[in-house]
Amino acid sequence: MSAWASTYDKLFSTAWEDGIDAGIGVQANPGGITVVDDPMVAGRKALRIHMTRSEDFSKIANGVPRAELIFPRAVSFSQGTDYLIRWSTFIPVGFTFDARQAVIITQVHQGEWTGGPTIALSLQGKQYAISERGGANTATVSAGKWLCCADADEGKWVNWSLRYVGDDSGHHASTQLWRDGRLVFASQGVPNAYMGVQDAYLKMGLYKSGWNGSASDVSEITLFFGPVSVSKK
Repeated sequence: MSAWASTYDKLFSTAWEDGIDAGIGVQANPGGITVVDDPMVAGRKALRIHMTRSEDFSKIANGVPRAELIFPRAVSFSQGTDYLIRWSTFIPVGFTFDARQAVIITQVHQGEWTGGPTIALSLQGKQYAISERGGANTATVSAGKWLCCADADEGKWVNWSLRYVGDDSGHHASTQLWRDGRLVFASQGVPNAYMGVQDAYLKMGLYKSGWNGSASDVSEITLFFGPVSVSKK
């Protein structure tokens, strides 16, 4: 994976040593996103994302429960360009998995459009899920897959790589996701971008849209993120 990644030109990277980069937007209540010592790797920093169901989210974006980072517009995603996004997640030991509703942990957001994320990596129950939307009918997921098994990842870093070539027609679209170097999802020939959108962007953190009004197994969530990089060809 590292050798292949070296064929891309890096647009952005951070390992959090100097805190959260000034160009990164924060959508969270105070204390929801902090830079801490890596829970496993001595001398390294990590991002701790935390939120509780009892928080007041009314002043955060559209009031939906979230603690997310918006990555700089300099790394926005235009259609037809080949991008590689690399990041890592850490599920702490003792994490309570919510079987009743999902939490999105990484997404490619469709610029200024409303609707479901173009690409979304989620946790639901003890599984990961990947989904994509695009084309004229974004109310429907154009491709997706359940990924086993998030509970096996407690207490260890998981390294993700996403290759994304957006195309609202689907003709040249390509989405591929690797987990620890193993290809776990791939789609081609289906729309994976909103119509005409040339400024999709990266978000990471916690987004739990149903927490306010639907049944849930959890009252708080904590997740860690490691280094992040975005490259393109």
